[in-house]
Amino acid sequence: MKEIRQINIPAKVEKRADGLGSIHGYAIVYNKDSEDMGFIERVKPGAAKNALTRSNVRGLKNHDPSLIFARQGVNLTLTEDKKGLRYEASPVDTANYRETAAEVEAGLLTGQSFGFTILSDEWSDLESDHPQRTITEIGEIFDVGPVTYPAYPDTSVGVRVLKEARARLFKTPLMPENSETEETTEDMVKLIINDDEIVFTGESRFDDLSVKINEIRSTLCPSTDEVDNTDLSPSTAQDGTETMAKIDELLMRFKK
Repeated sequence: MKEIRQINIPAKVEKRADGLGSIHGYAIVYNKDSEDMGFIERVKPGAAKNALTRSNVRGLKNHDPSLIFARQGVNLTLTEDKKGLRYEASPVDTANYRETAAEVEAGLLTGQSFGFTILSDEWSDLESDHPQRTITEIGEIFDVGPVTYPAYPDTSVGVRVLKEARARLFKTPLMPENSETEETTEDMVKLIINDDEIVFTGESRFDDLSVKINEIRSTLCPSTDEVDNTDLSPSTAQDGTETMAKIDELLMRFKK
């Protein structure tokens, strides 16, 4: 899952004798607390080291691929040090590069950012209102560069990773996201098999549940000669109660 982070530290332009200037700055700063994204995040020193060997990083303004001004292996150099991940883009004769350099020098682009994936992280205080996340290893870096608004706008992804972390800690199912409506507990059916929990949602939840139960029945008892092949179709139940009763009975019958 790709994530985006931004820092409120502007890039700089270093002028050369020919009048052109290289764009440089820190896309990642280690051991620096983020703004509140539903949790507080920091990147552990060394987290980007291995990512540099498996990434093909672009220099983008505002993460826009159409505004590319640099590329790793062409005119973009990335270096990890104790402070974080530093990048430097050497001048190229393109409109995007000239405009980006001019906007950085004029102070129009006041922050920096990077897009990335995460291989490993550590969480603490997940029970509190302000959990702490430490990124210990970055998987891949997609782009770095200056941005107009140095904030932390990636709240949807932030909320998602927080939910996943809490689900792992408290061993609760992670509910599928619904972009149009929020699911309530009345709109879901849970099937618990040993320590596994499967959640069905939406209007077809009982149909989906019936299909799953029939799959389980076929696995546990391939021969149906001695099995009561009761129709589990939810069409015979008004509110799913009858279906759930049959499911409970079936699971108890074939429980090992």
